[in-house]
Amino acid sequence: MTIRIRKAEGERDLGFMLGLGHRLAAVIETELHEQAEIRSFQDAFSAANLRDPAMGSLSLIAENVVGVGLGFLHALPGADGITGQKIGYVALLAVTDAAEGTGVARQLLAAAEDWAREQGYAALSLDVFASNHRGRNFYEKNGFAAETLRLVKKL
Repeated sequence: MTIRIRKAEGERDLGFMLGLGHRLAAVIETELHEQAEIRSFQDAFSAANLRDPAMGSLSLIAENVVGVGLGFLHALPGADGITGQKIGYVALLAVTDAAEGTGVARQLLAAAEDWAREQGYAALSLDVFASNHRGRNFYEKNGFAAETLRLVKKL
């Protein structure tokens, strides 16, 4: 499959991104947050990143040769929690059902790594929900390793 990665273009791509919110939320199992809260957060985050992107952020779309969307990624500048050193942060990554397992996510992640290197960042980080086993395996296969584990207790 031929895949083209391009920068996301505001309202043109927002509907596509919001359309993948159900896939992002579906893998999250948590006692602290309802699916509707998670979906609302993800949708608002995507909209904000396209309408008023943070300085130095990156939003990408993966599409096939005829322009059909296959996935997206949002990445932001961040800071290492221990040293304060500037690093990149992958905030969201999602692919369509049809694109799952085809290398689209890997290509989006590789583009984020290239962006991070171009910025002079020493690392690229991300968060993944503990219940997202497929996502965790994907990230580990692509060189990411767990550094911290966040535990939450609902009161």
